[in-house]
Amino acid sequence: APEPGVGLPAVPSPAGAPVALPAEYDVPAEYEGQSTCDPLPKPGTQRFADLIKATYGQDEVVWIPRDCGVNGQSEHKEGRALDWMRSVRDPQGRAEAEAFLNWLLGPDQFGVAYGNAIRLGVMYIGWNDRIWRGYKLDKGWTELKGCFSRADKGSDNTCHRNHIHISLTWDGASGRSSFWDGTALTAPYCARSRSTASGAPATRVGGAVAVDQVRVVGTRSGIGVKERCRLQQDRWNGDSHRIFAKVTGVGGVPAEGVAAVLVRVSALGTNAPTTLRAWSPGASSSVPVVQAPMNADASADAIIPVASDGTIAIATTAGATDVTVDVLGYYPNGPEVENRSEVVSETLIMPMTELGLNPAPVPVAPVAPQAPAPGAPPEEGEFVGIGAEVGYESMSQGAIQPGEIRTVALNGLPAQATSALVTVTTSDSTKKGKLRIGQIGEKRNAATIKVRKAKTRTAILVVPVVGGTVQISASKKPAVQVKVEVLGYRTGALPLKARGMSARKLIKTKFNGTKVKLAKATGIGDVPKKKKKVLAVILRVTTKGKGADGRFAAYAVGGVDRGSRSATVTAKGKTTSIIVAEVGDKGLVALAANVRTKVRVTVVGYIRR
Repeated sequence: APEPGVGLPAVPSPAGAPVALPAEYDVPAEYEGQSTCDPLPKPGTQRFADLIKATYGQDEVVWIPRDCGVNGQSEHKEGRALDWMRSVRDPQGRAEAEAFLNWLLGPDQFGVAYGNAIRLGVMYIGWNDRIWRGYKLDKGWTELKGCFSRADKGSDNTCHRNHIHISLTWDGASGRSSFWDGTALTAPYCARSRSTASGAPATRVGGAVAVDQVRVVGTRSGIGVKERCRLQQDRWNGDSHRIFAKVTGVGGVPAEGVAAVLVRVSALGTNAPTTLRAWSPGASSSVPVVQAPMNADASADAIIPVASDGTIAIATTAGATDVTVDVLGYYPNGPEVENRSEVVSETLIMPMTELGLNPAPVPVAPVAPQAPAPGAPPEEGEFVGIGAEVGYESMSQGAIQPGEIRTVALNGLPAQATSALVTVTTSDSTKKGKLRIGQIGEKRNAATIKVRKAKTRTAILVVPVVGGTVQISASKKPAVQVKVEVLGYRTGALPLKARGMSARKLIKTKFNGTKVKLAKATGIGDVPKKKKKVLAVILRVTTKGKGADGRFAAYAVGGVDRGSRSATVTAKGKTTSIIVAEVGDKGLVALAANVRTKVRVTVVGYIRR
C-alpha cells in the first residue's frame, strides 16, 4: 500500500498557530488511555476541529463525543478525540487529508519533525491502514490491526479509510499547549513508584493532635518527589503512577506511634477533570479526596491511615496535575475508633493560578448527626433533582473485584445528602453474579442487582449515602465494571420515595437550540394528578442530533436548569439517557436543548412527597 501523502495533488494546509511560538516544545506525549466518562468536547479538541474547518471549509464533518454506553475504550468518551470524515477512495478528500497530515507531522516552522503534532498534544492518529503514535516517535507509521490484508470496503471504518482518527493527550485536550497559548508545557511526569509497606493500625484515638501546617509534597517545587514533575494518571492497569508521601517524623508529627494523619490535598492546574485519591499503602481501597475540574485548582481535607513506613499514597484518575499535600494534624495509635480514611471537608475549587497559592479550606471535624427526640417526627429535608451527572466510573480504578468492597464518592452529591436516586450500569462482567450498592455493613441498607456475564445492564435504584459516598461490592464470582449516574438526592431523615411505572409519552418534538418548551408531567400514567403529591418525574430521553453535539435538560417550571450533564445530544445518531426533572408550577416541567435535535421523552417513574 502507498505511504500517506504519495502522488496526490497540492491542496491548502493550515495557516499555523494563532500565537507566536516559543523555542521550547511541550513535554513529549505519553499514552493516556480513556479512564473516565465525560464525552463533551474539551477546549483543545474543539479548537483542533475548528482549525480543520477553517482550512478546508465549515461544512467539514468532524465528530468528537461518543456515548459512554458504547463498548470499548475510546478517548471520544472523554471529549479528546476527533474523527474527520475523509475517504481514501475520494482523490480530492484524500489529498486534503494527507496535506493536513503532512503539515501536522512534517517539519514545522523551526524545522523540527512532528513539531506541530507535539505542540498540539497529538497522542496517536489512525488513517489508511496505519497508526502513528506520538509516544513512539521512532516507529513512524505502522500497520493498524492487520489492515494491509483487509482491502474490502467493509473494513474501511475499522482500518480508518473513511475517516482520520486523532486522539489528544490531556495536555492537548486542555487547550493550554504551546500551539494555542505560546507557552510550552515542559513539566515532566512523575516517575512510576511502588511501595512494599504494610497496612495501617486497625484503630486510633478519636481526636486529632493539631500541628503547625507542614508541606510534605509539592510537585512544582520538588518537595517529596525526586524532581519537579506532574502526577499522571495510570496509563494501564498496574501502571503505578503514585506519590508516596512521608507524613511521620516531619514538623510536629512524631516518627512513631501515628495511626493516621489529617492532610490537606490540593490539585493545581489539572489538565483534566479528575479525582485525587488517597489511601494507606497496603490497604485494599482508597477514598476520593479532591474532585477537580479541568484547568482549575482544588483542595480538600481528609483523614488517611498511615502505612508501616510512615507514608500515605496519592493518585489521580485522569490526565496530569501538580499536587501539594500538607499535614495539619495526626491521630496516635489507640483503641477508640476504627482507623479508616475519611474526607472531612468539601472540595474548594479556585481559578487556576501560576503558583497554586489559593486560600485553603478550614479543616473541619466530622460532626455526628443529632438524634431526634423520642417520638419526634423525622426531619423532612428536601429532594433535589439534578438531571443526570456521572457520579462514578470504576474504569478509573479498575473493575470491582470478586468480594471487594469499594467506598466511592459520587460526583454531584453534597455531604448532607442521605439518599440518592441513581442509575447503575454494569458491564464487562467475567461471570454472572450480584452487585450491592449502598452501606454494605447493613443488609437492609444496600440495594442488590443481578450481573450478567459480558452483558451491559442498567438499573434505577435508591441508595443510602453517607458524606456523599456509597459502598459497592461484587459477589464472589464476577469482576465487573460499574458506572453510577446520580439523578437526584434527598437530605433529612425521611426516605426517598421513587416509584417506577410503565413508560408513557411526555413529548415528541424538535428543538432548534434556542426555545424552551413546557410539558405537563402530573397526571401522566401513574403520576398523581395533584402537584402536592409529586416532587419530580423520572424521564427516559432519546435524542437524535442534527449536526452538532450538545445537551438536553429538563427542570421545574419556576425553577432553574442546574447545569448538570443531563441528557447528551450527539451530532450523529441516537442517544438515550435517564434523567430526573423536578415538577414545577401547575405540574409543569421545562424542556430545552442547546443544539438542534429531535427528542422523544417518556415518563418511566416519579418521586413522591
